[in-house]
Order: sequence, then C-alpha cells, then structure tokens
Amino acid sequence: MRQNTRCVLFDLYGTLVDIRTDEEDPAVWQAMAWELSLRGKAWTPDALRIAYDGACRREEARMRKDGPLPEIDILRVWSALADTDTEQAAVIARTFRAMTLRRLRLFPGAKETLEALSRRGIAVCLLSNAQAAFTRPELRLLGIEACFDRLWLSSDLGMKKPAPQLFRLPERDGFKADGCVMVGNDDVCDCGGAAAVGMRSLYIHTEQSPARPDHLPDGCREIPSVGDVPDAI
Repeated sequence: MRQNTRCVLFDLYGTLVDIRTDEEDPAVWQAMAWELSLRGKAWTPDALRIAYDGACRREEARMRKDGPLPEIDILRVWSALADTDTEQAAVIARTFRAMTLRRLRLFPGAKETLEALSRRGIAVCLLSNAQAAFTRPELRLLGIEACFDRLWLSSDLGMKKPAPQLFRLPERDGFKADGCVMVGNDDVCDCGGAAAVGMRSLYIHTEQSPARPDHLPDGCREIPSVGDVPDAI
C-alpha cells in the first residue's frame, strides 16, 4: 500500500482505543435520575431511560430532514432532559459517560504509531463517529490529543461515517483522496466510506468490530493491529 501517503485518518473507539460501555445497567439510570433530581428536575430511573431514548430519536429525526446519516449532539438531549443550559448539560453528559464506562485504554502500540507517522511528516487526523463531549476529555486522559493534526468528530459535524462528505474533509487541507489512508475497525463505516471517495484503507478487526466481512471494500486490506500501520502504508 506504500504510495505517497501524506495523510492518515484514524477511527478512535475500537481502533486506537479499547472501550467497553454499559448503558443497560439499572444503577446508571438510578444515579442519573438522582443527579437530575438534585438539580430540580425529578425523574424516576425508568422514566428517565425512556425519555432519554425518545429524546435521542427525536433529535435524530429532526436532523435527518437535512440529509442522511445524521449525528446528534448528546448535549442537546441532556439539556432538554435536565432543562438546563449547554454548559451544565456537558457536566451531566460527562457524569453519564463516567457511569457507563467499564473499560477505556489504548490498544498496544497506538500512541507509538501516531508518533511514528508524525515523525515521517505524515498528517495524522482523527475521523470518528463520536460525541465531542466525551471524546475530547478522553483524548486528553489517554494522552493522545496532541498527536492529531485535525480532530473531526461526528457530533461536531452533524453527520457520521460512512457519509462521503466526511471523507472529503482532508481536501480542505490540500490532501487528495489517493494520498490518504483511512484506518478503522468497521468495514462499512471506515473502509467502505473511504472506498466511496477513492481513498485507501486499512482494516483492523477488534472486539468492537461488527461481524467479520466476507469481502473487504476496494482499496482495503486487513492488518493485525494498529501497531502495524506504519509498515503497512
């Protein structure tokens, strides 16, 4: 795949970061109902869970009017549920994230890979279906925020992969698709999205990946781990 690579785009969760969350745990909703009650907005745990799911669906339906593959901003959801402003909604959202997280760690070789590419003069970008309210603090916590030249998060952009518009973002910085490589653990969202705009990709199958595909998209090949990226491009 070594072909004048100037920019490498990485997915985050399941590719660079080994993560596990549990939003089904009743204790999460009990704690969140108590948190909102302390803020003057009384909810029972069951009612809050139902309202949360409904608010997410309504927000997605609202955004879908503007185009396919919409991505909501979770701050709008918590702002509505808590009847508060965005700043306080961010605090609530981070509390929710902390309550649901079961595992958050870098895959072996992840940071070393990012640093190795940068030393070679390759632009390193993040293109992730992720909520900025969670992801930006977690990048700092994991010590990799400074490793990226660009951060493109779906909640900031209002759409999610595999929307072709997202894979054309490097063009704004002068990078043509054939000079970029997408690295991800999802054959459709990451590799299929890249293929749709003529971009090469590397597929890594991890615990967070969908079922292993029978065939990978055009211009894609599988590698064992994120640590293999520098040699694969």
